[in-house]
Parts: sequence; structure tokens; C-alpha cells
Amino acid sequence: MIRHIIRHRPLIVASGVAFILLVDASNQMEVPIRHVPGEIYNRYLSTLRASDAPARLLDEAKADNAQAQYIYALRHTRFAPADLQIEPDSTVAFTWMSKAAANRHPRAMAVLALYYLKGIGTAKDEEKASAWAQKASDKGQPMGTRLLGELRLIEAERLEQQFKAQHATEDESSGSFQIARKAMQARRNEISKAGFGQIELAAKAGDPPALRLLGKAYEEGHPGFTQNYRAAMDYYNQAALKRDPLAMQLLAERYEGGTTTPQSLSSAYAWRLVIFELSGDDKDRSRLGELKKVMNLAEILAGQEQAQIALRQLPSENDAALARLSQSR
Repeated sequence: MIRHIIRHRPLIVASGVAFILLVDASNQMEVPIRHVPGEIYNRYLSTLRASDAPARLLDEAKADNAQAQYIYALRHTRFAPADLQIEPDSTVAFTWMSKAAANRHPRAMAVLALYYLKGIGTAKDEEKASAWAQKASDKGQPMGTRLLGELRLIEAERLEQQFKAQHATEDESSGSFQIARKAMQARRNEISKAGFGQIELAAKAGDPPALRLLGKAYEEGHPGFTQNYRAAMDYYNQAALKRDPLAMQLLAERYEGGTTTPQSLSSAYAWRLVIFELSGDDKDRSRLGELKKVMNLAEILAGQEQAQIALRQLPSENDAALARLSQSR
């Protein structure tokens, strides 16, 4: 018996090592051991591409391929490249994004959190949005971290609204009112600071909306973020150059108004021109025209040059959309 064991010792050792590696892979991938082979195929061996035919994507999605489920969902939205969009359908997008998230796809978890937060393809549910955002954040998804921050800011704003409703008939000069208000403000500031802290983490990871929101934190001087107009403009600029349209709008308004940065009609014109180039919207054309009426030729030429530089730096719409489709596990 002992001789038999000794003779097969290499096989026994190899089997033991293989089992240990299988258990480790199961832990790393966060899947049951029996699903490890399929997970390895989906992650590393599958030839699936974002541009594959819808029929193939659907077949792979039905076979429980999380990446296929994520791509198939996203291609039913306007966030996919125009030439790859399947007919936009928020219900279909929600259904398959839910399946991808349930299959531990980090980016899908973040997108699903957004769907619950905004009520896209489903009813709004902040509790579920928070749960999925936390799961995505735990897996290193900046979008999930940013959404956790946004949810905190919503909570802080709601706290103040509830206080006003509950104390609407009270004398604001009374001691009890003042004590209650200070307690509310302290709690609101604590929640707000935590929310912007999450947003800051997402901004450091390059999330465009987080960069813009962090700019607002510095512009308005929220708890933990000492008011700093230069920092605000810098973050708006970073977000704008990542193709965030709201950040572009903020830059145009700030340069035109001259309230948080020295007025620069040429810079305002540059961002108005970029916005119009990207949108083609008549309203954006009209705003550009109105601004042009109060500018001299030198300012207009300078603005046009700035716009050309910015447009060259921006990722193309197609590249940005493809980057979203290519988000993997």
C-alpha cells in the first residue's frame, strides 16, 4: 500500500496543487468552483467583440456570458456608437444589465446603480442604487464610487428639506429651533463631506462627472473643500476635455459672467463653439450668436483658435462610446 502511494506521489501532489489553484481561482473570481472553467473562458478565451452581430451577442448573453450581457444591454442605449446601436430600449437595457451585474460584471453593477437612481428602464429605487453602487465601488469602478457620493449628497439635501417641512410653523428665533437647526446642519455637513469624499476618489480615477462635481464642491465651498475658484475651473476643464457637456457649459458660463474667474469672452466663445460643434443644436447656435454680438474680431479669432485646440484634445464620440462598450471585468 505504501509503495503504491509512493509510486503515485507526483500525481497526488499535482492533484493537490490543482485543487488549491482551483479554490484560489474561485475566490479571486468570486464564483463557485464549478463555474471556474466557464468564467476563465468568458474572461480570457472568448473571442467576443463589442461589434459582433446582435444575434451572436444575444446567444452568448443567454449562455450567461456577463460581458455579452453588458454589451447587449449597452447597445440598446444611445451611449453605444451610432453604427452599433440596436434599437434603443431602456427596458431591454435594464434587463440585460441586471443579468450582467448579477454575474459580477463590475461596470454593469455601476450602470445598474445609475438605472435605479435615475429610474431608467425601472422604477427609481435609491436603496437598490446604493447597494449596486457599493458593489461596483468595492470592485474598483469609479462610476460606482461617484454614485455613492451622489446618493450621499441627495441624502444631505433631503435632510434639510425634511427639517424645513417639520419646523415650518416654529419661531426661528426660539432656542429649541436654533438647537434643532444646528444639529441638522452638523449632520447635513457630515453627510455632504462624506459624499464629496467619495466623489473625490472617483475624480482621482478620472471619472468625468466626478471631476465636474468636485469642481462644484470647490466653487461653492462645501464642507471639507475650502472655496477655491481656480481649483473649480481646473476640474471643470479636466471634465470638459473628457467630453463632459455639462462641464463645458459651466466653463462657458463662468468665462462669460466673470464671477468665479476673470471674464474672457474669447474663452466663453471657444466653449460655446465646442458645445455647438458637438450638439448641432439650434439653441447652442443661438447662444453662440448672441455672445458673438458683444465681441470684437480679435476676441472671436482667439476663441476660434481655442476651440480648435480643445476639439483636437477631445476623444471622439465614437471612441468614447467604444470605450464604454469595452469596459470589461
